[in-house]
Amino acid sequence: MTAPATGRRCRHAFEAASVHANGDVVCSIIDGRGEYVLGNVHQSSLHDILRGPRAEELRRLVVSTDDAYCRAVGKTCALKTLPAPPGEVVHTRLRFLAIEPTTTCDLRCLSCPIRDIAGDTSWRDAYADGGMAFAAWDITRRAKQTLADGVQRVLPATWLRPVPERSRAEALLLRGRMPAGRRGTLPLDVVCRVMDEAGPQVERLDFFNYGEPFLYKPLVPALRHARQALPRAVIAISTDGQHVRPETEAALVDERLVDCLVFSVDGVDEDTYQRYRIGGTFARAWAHLSRAAARAAGTPVRVVWQYVVFRWNDDDRHLDRAMAMAAELGVPIWFDFAHTWGRSERAPDDLRRVAFNLRPFTALPGEPRQQGW
Repeated sequence: MTAPATGRRCRHAFEAASVHANGDVVCSIIDGRGEYVLGNVHQSSLHDILRGPRAEELRRLVVSTDDAYCRAVGKTCALKTLPAPPGEVVHTRLRFLAIEPTTTCDLRCLSCPIRDIAGDTSWRDAYADGGMAFAAWDITRRAKQTLADGVQRVLPATWLRPVPERSRAEALLLRGRMPAGRRGTLPLDVVCRVMDEAGPQVERLDFFNYGEPFLYKPLVPALRHARQALPRAVIAISTDGQHVRPETEAALVDERLVDCLVFSVDGVDEDTYQRYRIGGTFARAWAHLSRAAARAAGTPVRVVWQYVVFRWNDDDRHLDRAMAMAAELGVPIWFDFAHTWGRSERAPDDLRRVAFNLRPFTALPGEPRQQGW
């Protein structure tokens, strides 16, 4: 199956799929809200969804602009970094599958979509969680979304164009609250069927997205099935580290159910960690990371420390300490620079020294991501 290309593109619209915990299929984590849903695995097979008219339209929309703006989701996409010259034919095959098993999470990290998805965190929590600056940002964001929903309710339906047909200003101003029904948990039988339908050619499975995968009760059976259904795939799981139980960890490592176990621990002490990870503790995350690293030592399972960089944990002393702690523990560290509220304001040249430790395919602030992923 092929699709014509005429502008700039990503890889995800052509080679990937992301299944949300409510069953919706979208292109990637970039569409965490579910703005452009290709179909739902509770209603159709993954095979039919990825070969359906919505998927074809997505690819056309992606290449219809020659910059990073994606008309499908109505916003700039950091993954659109590949040139797609006129006449290019892009082969479409599913190489990368992401499955979000659940949106359940007991943290309320600043600026994480879970704050909206869960529905139990409101603007009233913003000041307590992030202080006046975050409260001002969060209240403004929520007010704008509520106003957008109100405008769309009162305007005649004939005046409201679909997102791909809106101007960039319209798409921004009319983006309302998180779509109803975004939260959910995928039943094990649906997860297994999706893996079977994806096919053995899949090269990578990310069994995470938003939500905490270690709160998904059938996690181990799901990953056992993944090993059978996706024999070529590199299987990765990412966690905030708060709920990694020894028995689950033992199954993942001893049975080689994952190739990469990523702990997202965004700081080097309680102060730097808890500024973003509201409700978690650095001590617990670090203890679980340390235990998993010890268990995986000498096995093919790779335990990785991911450090999301914000302006409150981007000082040289923080980054140097993190690299030293990772070296002492014997694990690689990936720095991933946030693009949301609180992002680092340091110049790329000031951070060049940590470029070797960037999360794969990401980039320093102000620089483009790599290879369209």
